[in-house]
Amino acid sequence: MEKLLNMKNRRLYILLGIVLIVAWEYFGSSNSTVRLLISSPSLVAEYFAENSADLLNATKITMIEAVLGLLIATAISFGMMILCFYFPKMKDFLLPIMVTSQVIPLIVLAPFFIILMGIGIASKIAMASLMCFFPIFVNFANGVKLIPQNIHEMCFVYNASKTQKIFRIYFPLSTPYIITGLKVAATLSVIGAIVAEFSGAVLGLGRNLYISALRLEPEMMMCSLLLSAALGGTLYGVIVFVERIIGKWYLTNN
Repeated sequence: MEKLLNMKNRRLYILLGIVLIVAWEYFGSSNSTVRLLISSPSLVAEYFAENSADLLNATKITMIEAVLGLLIATAISFGMMILCFYFPKMKDFLLPIMVTSQVIPLIVLAPFFIILMGIGIASKIAMASLMCFFPIFVNFANGVKLIPQNIHEMCFVYNASKTQKIFRIYFPLSTPYIITGLKVAATLSVIGAIVAEFSGAVLGLGRNLYISALRLEPEMMMCSLLLSAALGGTLYGVIVFVERIIGKWYLTNN
């Protein structure tokens, strides 16, 4: 039954996509205002064919920034959680600060990173890392918090060391929550990189989006938007693929 529903949903998604493309082509071809704002699928495809090398190169740069930002944020989150395991009071001190920091719109810090690190790739990676860090750390901390009390009691009975608890209990049992944080962070990494490119970049999808808005080039804008969406979806898909490999123990139970 579940497979049948999934198949029906896929058909509905495909049908909806076709309807949207047909409607976009019709209004983009018949309405000059729509044509100026979002062009049409045929013109976007034509533009992509003519400028595929430049567009794919920009996508590659943004992908590198997003992936490195995600990896750095993951490493820092894991490192800080390990420190919190050894020093429990540290987590109680850090979490309120992190939650409070989310009141500040992080995207406004992009110009700060540009000034501090220049318009090169480093500032984009820093921005992507900052966007990714919070959901990974908080979901990891929440996963550890929800470990059943009897597990902790069992560790006490068997006199498990702190290192054994971390790598044999905390990390494995928090895997569903870590993966959830990574799914959120995967898309945020692309947003962070693009936002930083808006503030200054030599190459990248964010730079293309900024230039296309200034020059009123809807074909470039739509190509960059679609490639950005594809990049975010790809990174999300990678996390889902990893989850299917390392998370079989809880996916099968659900």
